Amino acid sequence: MTSIRKSIGLLLLTTLLASTAAADTAAESSVKAAIVHKIAKFVDWPETAFASSDSPIRFCVVGDEQILAALRKLSDRQIHGRLVDAIVAPSPSEVASSCDVLYLGSDAERDVTEWTDEVAGRPVLTFGETGGYGAENSIVSVMVRRDKVRFEINLEANDGTGLRIGAQLLQLAAAVGGRGA
Repeated sequence: MTSIRKSIGLLLLTTLLASTAAADTAAESSVKAAIVHKIAKFVDWPETAFASSDSPIRFCVVGDEQILAALRKLSDRQIHGRLVDAIVAPSPSEVASSCDVLYLGSDAERDVTEWTDEVAGRPVLTFGETGGYGAENSIVSVMVRRDKVRFEINLEANDGTGLRIGAQLLQLAAAVGGRGA
């Protein structure tokens, strides 16, 4: 009887910890998505990046369903007068023509350079996670430190994209630099 109680107790504890971790991850994803959305407000795209004046800003996500879901919840908030559309990223060869923002999540299974090489020199704002997938070659690296989401900006990765990063955003960044900021 005692071993059954211990087994049930252990099962309940494991379930509680897993649900708490899932809630923490969902909350963290919501905060990261809000940061990504806010950062995009401080970036100007060249007019040639959009097919028309009413084209949406397309947020493409690779490897992070929670970030995608959180970005979709923000789709009613405009950026520079444009609607926001959050989608799963197409193949790497299509991403430069299909995306204005590319978030490289930690669950992605492809080589990061396959994605970043396709958008190099194109007006696509790229995000990776510091210490994880996509950080080294992305324009913006997002990180969680001491329960706070912070970001770094890699100006070298932005070279030739035509994106203009606002001075206010540069001041808010935890670091600004070259490769791997």
